[in-house]
Amino acid sequence: MTNRVAFEKCKNYDFEQVFNSIKKLFELVPPPDVKNKIVLLKPNILYPKKPEMAVCTHPVVVGAAVKAFCELGAKKVIVGESPAISSSVSAAKATGMYDQVINNGGEWVDFKEKTVVPCKNGKIAVQFDFATQFLEADVLVSVSKLKSHQFMSYTGAMKNLFGLIIGLDKAQTHYRFPDKNDFANYIVDINQTASPSYAIMDAIVGMDGPGGPGSGNPIELGFLAASDNILALDWKCAELVGYNPHKVPILEKGLLRKIWINSANEIQTAGVNLDEIRNTQFQIVKNPSETLGGMLPKFLDTAAKKFFVKTPHFNAAICKACGKCAKICPAQIIKMKGKNNTAVLTEKKKCLHCFCCHEICEFKAIKLKKF
Repeated sequence: MTNRVAFEKCKNYDFEQVFNSIKKLFELVPPPDVKNKIVLLKPNILYPKKPEMAVCTHPVVVGAAVKAFCELGAKKVIVGESPAISSSVSAAKATGMYDQVINNGGEWVDFKEKTVVPCKNGKIAVQFDFATQFLEADVLVSVSKLKSHQFMSYTGAMKNLFGLIIGLDKAQTHYRFPDKNDFANYIVDINQTASPSYAIMDAIVGMDGPGGPGSGNPIELGFLAASDNILALDWKCAELVGYNPHKVPILEKGLLRKIWINSANEIQTAGVNLDEIRNTQFQIVKNPSETLGGMLPKFLDTAAKKFFVKTPHFNAAICKACGKCAKICPAQIIKMKGKNNTAVLTEKKKCLHCFCCHEICEFKAIKLKKF
């Protein structure tokens, strides 16, 4: 593992352009030797959505990555994901990802069966129930989308590996770890246990704003990035769109482990000059105390977070009564009993503020408001 992150300009999702960009990234920061090995690519599918909405890793990026690893001599390239609600295969087909995988020599695998994987030296977890394909693979690659995240501020390559856990089991994790820092340590535990060998970031079009990661705004960023150091990749990508990585809980907790890097100063970059792809228009998501300009003393920080935290508000006029928010709610306080059997938050005080319901609502019927 190196401390180097490679960047390439890429303005659109033309397959040949994306494929050639990935090959250039491989030249700048080589992936591990995959000859005669099984490679598992883990893209991001929050829920089935058209590629232009920037909710999921773009299917062209996934297809190009499949082809690139096949050309490196992989015995087999398998691609899998576990969306929160939808079935894996139907979600992959709806996004166009399934066809890209198959047409470029890969195999789509359904994350349905679990296998227990011990978490050694974890801060939060003792073991994980990962999809069985994790143990079948010799090489794990995170193929993520750069997005804002209402709960964790930013989501990228490290958060993407949360999807190794199957379906609604992920939502229950929020019930176990409602504190943001605990949840961040849980995600870092996943990455420490999964030990990904490589990571590719789809930042040709990202997602910003308070609606991220499911209903934010698509924003043209114009680059692809890759590294064999997953924390270094996320750190530099977050910086490029305006985040202070020390304020992003997953990245700061990852840094403190001193597994991937000891200091952010160790990270090196290759490829395009970063000033050419830096974005100053990206709407980042800040923690509640940051919203006050960092003026609060530390002893008031916890109180501020509780006072200014956002709560889901349900718009019955927009709600399609699909019931996905009720299924995913880890506290089980969303019921389908409002007007026309629409969603209602029944016990506001028990809300974990994990925003799983907001993430999963594709109709934008849930708004997050303070007080």
